[in-house]
Amino acid sequence: MSEWAFRLCEPADAPALAEFVAKNPQIDPADMQAALKSQNPTAVYFCVTKDGKPVAFAPFYCTMMLAHLGFDPDSRADDRQHALEMILRGASAFAVQFGVREIATLSKEKYPIAKWAIAHGFEVDGRQLLRLNLNRIMENSHGDTANTSR
Repeated sequence: MSEWAFRLCEPADAPALAEFVAKNPQIDPADMQAALKSQNPTAVYFCVTKDGKPVAFAPFYCTMMLAHLGFDPDSRADDRQHALEMILRGASAFAVQFGVREIATLSKEKYPIAKWAIAHGFEVDGRQLLRLNLNRIMENSHGDTANTSR
């Protein structure tokens, strides 16, 4: 029976990681850059091994997700605009303080808020968002944590 393990990467894993990445043309160079500590200080690399030999590597980094905006329905358009500017500056400063280098939100390009976001440095990523809701998984397992060994 094989022994599988999940762990944080170690410096000795660097050559195998570099080889795996170099041999996978589907990895976007921008994603490789995003996984660097210099680009995202929260980046951590995980490794899965089989019988002590690396099988897969996975870099993760923290992103701050803007869930939604709530405005006073009686506020003026220029007050909302000013509030948005302050939210962007304040949230950006908060993120940087904690090593987070990316703020994301969900919208559609046709919406006014998306147009504002694009005008203020947000970029549209043409790929689809794939989201794993860990709360739902934990609820379905009645509080059990995921089994990481087989």
